[in-house]
Amino acid sequence: MNKKILLAVLALVALTMQAQVDVSVSETVELMSILSRTAGFDEYNMDMGGQYTEDTEQWFAPFKAHPAVTCLRGLRGQYGISHNAPADLAVNLTIENGHVKIATSKECLNDPRWQDVDVDELVTLIDQFYTDTRFHEFYQQHQDFYNEVLSVFNTNVMPLFDQEWYPRFYGIGPAESFHVIIGFTTGEHNYATSRQIPGQPKENFSVIGYWIYPQYGMGFEGENARRFATPTVIHEFNHSFVNYLIEDENNAKLLGDIPERLLGQERFMLSRVQAYPESKTVFNETVVRAATAIYLMENGFTDDEVKQDIMSNMQSGFPWTPEMVSAMRYYTTHRDMYPTLNDYYPEIAKTLKNYLDAQPAIDLAVGQKLKNQAQTASSSNKAEVMETVELMSALSIAAGFDEYISHASDAYNQDLEQLLAPFKQHPVIGYYQGLRQQYHISYDAPMSLAVRLAVKKGKIVMLPEEQSAEGNGLDDRWNNVNMPEFLGLLNQFYTDTRFHEFYQQHQQLYQQELKNYNEKIMPYVHPEWFSGFYGNGQNDRYKVVIAFAGGIQGYGATCQLKGQPWDRFFITGKDTYNYENPSEKGNHIVSFFNRFYPQTVLNDEAYNATLRPIAEKLSSQNPRLMQMFGFRDASGVMSQSLENASNIIHMLQNGCADDEVNMQLDNDVSMGFKWERELVKTLCEYAINRNKYQSLADFYPQIANALNQFCDNEEKREAEVQQRINNALR
Repeated sequence: MNKKILLAVLALVALTMQAQVDVSVSETVELMSILSRTAGFDEYNMDMGGQYTEDTEQWFAPFKAHPAVTCLRGLRGQYGISHNAPADLAVNLTIENGHVKIATSKECLNDPRWQDVDVDELVTLIDQFYTDTRFHEFYQQHQDFYNEVLSVFNTNVMPLFDQEWYPRFYGIGPAESFHVIIGFTTGEHNYATSRQIPGQPKENFSVIGYWIYPQYGMGFEGENARRFATPTVIHEFNHSFVNYLIEDENNAKLLGDIPERLLGQERFMLSRVQAYPESKTVFNETVVRAATAIYLMENGFTDDEVKQDIMSNMQSGFPWTPEMVSAMRYYTTHRDMYPTLNDYYPEIAKTLKNYLDAQPAIDLAVGQKLKNQAQTASSSNKAEVMETVELMSALSIAAGFDEYISHASDAYNQDLEQLLAPFKQHPVIGYYQGLRQQYHISYDAPMSLAVRLAVKKGKIVMLPEEQSAEGNGLDDRWNNVNMPEFLGLLNQFYTDTRFHEFYQQHQQLYQQELKNYNEKIMPYVHPEWFSGFYGNGQNDRYKVVIAFAGGIQGYGATCQLKGQPWDRFFITGKDTYNYENPSEKGNHIVSFFNRFYPQTVLNDEAYNATLRPIAEKLSSQNPRLMQMFGFRDASGVMSQSLENASNIIHMLQNGCADDEVNMQLDNDVSMGFKWERELVKTLCEYAINRNKYQSLADFYPQIANALNQFCDNEEKREAEVQQRINNALR
């Protein structure tokens, strides 16, 4: 095509795009966001909307037990419906004649998490919520506020957004339309989603979160607009040009396993923190983030602003961004060779493959020696069921504790619901709810009590315990509870519900599940390994308890009965079985039990003299890690580091495949423990040479040396990162 004609076509496309991009508020997005907030979703409870947040809380707080709220909360636990998923459904909803309906179909929903959900049933409940809460009235009352914010956005953000850049950069106009929606309940979170109404072009939506910080003001004003909102719009519009390319069969073949390898490098950060569980999403985000940096370079943003954008992406789980930006810059200066980004796909694949191939992996030359010592003997440890665990779980369900409620429709849960239905007003229920409110008895606290209860002569009794420097293991939240009074009410509940009869009637179910669990998962759990590895001679007992009642995801508890060693409990819900990958579940149990030992070995003088200084150095260099995990001091960082690395050693010594080991190691590194490869290599030497060291404490100097070497090299690595960024800007 003649160059002048091409430019004319691109200009026409740009004008078309200008008309397509609109900024609005969406009643269905607000509806799903507020419903998610009412259901307790953390990401929709950032409370950053000022007066609007207060209005929302006051209006919708009375509806926290609404069937739509309960259903959505259950879908979060069962299918992971969270973050962008509610927005994905929201843009596919419509409101007609005062009722909420789905405008497309379940198959048109973009997020795969919706595929197993009964969307029709959910939409019926959402419509009920819409009517019962008088949502439209709330929405209408805030129209002036919405319009004011939209005006601020259009005044401060959109003038910095050059839509004409996109067809020039990509060499083609968008095949899809793009819309910006302000999310007034999403806080700092921004979500990209789409809608495809049959017979119409695909529509892409960017939900941009509205927020106010007292010290910074609104996110759409002044410098905030340039620093936060504008790059977000720039970023999201790139998706219209990027996402569809990976669906091309030739491009998918070019990439091969590159997207999955990228996800594997930063799995924790990308999947858990950024909520990007799909490898295709990670790849598209990689390309979009690099393209956004190019946009900033070519549209008047300073070098410092571009560097900040690249560094932010690197810290957010995309450390390969400098290489991608360099590749994109080459693309922009060789457009005669690459008319469109699609033509450049082979070079993108090559750039990312080169980056991935250069990344270090665990030194399996050392690890192989451990694998040759693999402890393949079957564990004698067996999972069990406890009547008191079932009782406390059932009580928590009856009292409405969200974290114990399962929405699975299996026969056991139906039987339990039928058992509890007549007793929702039982005296213990109100008392127990008061304990949650007053003393925060919730989550693992009920299990901490359950493991030290027993049934004797038809009564619930508390077993006598040892008192030691470590205490007795009972959760501190129980300290101010009148235990005789509570146990009296609990016994009344136990008797009135005829709970023991219920428990006995389900023994066949319990035993069948325990048989499966013990045959498939427990062989990967080796309790004897802990004292052998740490060398501290403890005789702790390890107990895995399956909680059949409720939706428990996994709680820990400890107990030392009179004259007995410590019992360490891992209590796992029946909904969390993973028989398809039993080694993964077994490693998860080992990881849980493993955490007790680092906490013990750090409580000695050898730690204070040898490891504390390096622990403080590591923690001071990683404030984000401290904040993410809630570590109160440097010892927490060191304890978690030793726990992570020891889990890798256990995997090596107990026959796990190399790819499982590397995946776990990459996951830990992506969580922020950047020194773990060095620590694992060092602990391999310890495990191989156990005859030289009575315990891990004797090996502290070698651990300190390895981590100090890591810190010494960190300055060099930081300089290399800055050089990579500078290279990307040349």
